[in-house]
Amino acid sequence: MRCIRALSGVVLRVDYFSLFSLKPSYSIDLADLSYRYKELQRQYHPDKHTQSSEAAQEEAAAQSAILNEAYKCLQDPFCRAKILLEGVGQEAIVSTMESTFLMEMMSFNDEVELCEDLESIYHIRASNEAGLKGLFKEFQLHFEAGNTAIAADRLTKCKFLLQIRERIDQREEFINLNI
Repeated sequence: MRCIRALSGVVLRVDYFSLFSLKPSYSIDLADLSYRYKELQRQYHPDKHTQSSEAAQEEAAAQSAILNEAYKCLQDPFCRAKILLEGVGQEAIVSTMESTFLMEMMSFNDEVELCEDLESIYHIRASNEAGLKGLFKEFQLHFEAGNTAIAADRLTKCKFLLQIRERIDQREEFINLNI
């Protein structure tokens, strides 16, 4: 569930999965999600309401914005996992991270910062993406088994690897500029 402030100022709780008539699950068919999104946008897109009253136009724009936000979130594995955890009252908390993992992440960050060529950065990116893929898979397995605390731990680790992905992107851009 996500909280969204409506035009009236009232805070609404929106279940992104039910918005698209989907069962809350980490594993969703992205093609089906895309189809459902397009169908709903055909109905609610503000361009379809240009001849409607101002209130109806504002409501359509608000509904369209909610659809856009929900679609973007459900497409993103991290965001999708986060809302699943929120739905069961669990959070991914960094303070519970074991020191061994944190040391590995610091080392990984150092490796990215010291990288001086594209071949090395591509190798680091592949390693990071493989780690993310594995952690998301572990998240799914633990979440579906009802082990939400372990699932939250895996999602917290994903957060670190996503930050490293951003650093890799920045470093690659820096290397490209200096070739």
